[in-house]
Amino acid sequence: MGEGMNLDPLLAYIGSHESKGDYNAIVWLVDKRRHPPKKLTRMTIGEVLDWQDSIDRFQLSEAVGKYQIMEDTLRGLYRNAGLKATDLFNETNQDYLATQLLRRRGLTDYLMARISAEKFANALAHEWASLPLVSGPDKGKSVYAGDRAGNKAGGRVEAFLAAVRAIRESAPPEPPKRSIWSRLWVYVARIFNRLKGK
Repeated sequence: MGEGMNLDPLLAYIGSHESKGDYNAIVWLVDKRRHPPKKLTRMTIGEVLDWQDSIDRFQLSEAVGKYQIMEDTLRGLYRNAGLKATDLFNETNQDYLATQLLRRRGLTDYLMARISAEKFANALAHEWASLPLVSGPDKGKSVYAGDRAGNKAGGRVEAFLAAVRAIRESAPPEPPKRSIWSRLWVYVARIFNRLKGK
């Protein structure tokens, strides 16, 4: 996540609305008779993908875990995150995968103040159906409202933005940039010290 960076407020907010914070959550659309034989956190990522694939043709969604990750998303995500199919889909790795999704949606640009909290929040709303758009004509609604899966936003705009802003407030400040003259002076001083030491 990066030294000093605390993503917990935002991850907790997303997880609370996607799954009530349950790392073993399976989307309610999946018939309980088709649930896997063991808890998700005890399954490998490969086993989760195989199970998702096995129910895909029967269900409108196969979202799983605290962050309700879909099969197509998980299949490309875990490799890009440096994980293996044999790694567990446990709490630590689910948090890590969610962090990679934050990065895909502009986390670094947001923390570097290259984009606004509103722009970052709207990008996240395109990733997670339970998050509301925070601006525009559909403010307060899910991007996916009205689809066959019955998605709708579960949180208030103000609370969502507060969680987004909390992670930037917790980020360590950037070190001050040296001017070109101060960098030149350091360079000259190093050369002088080397010559003096001869």
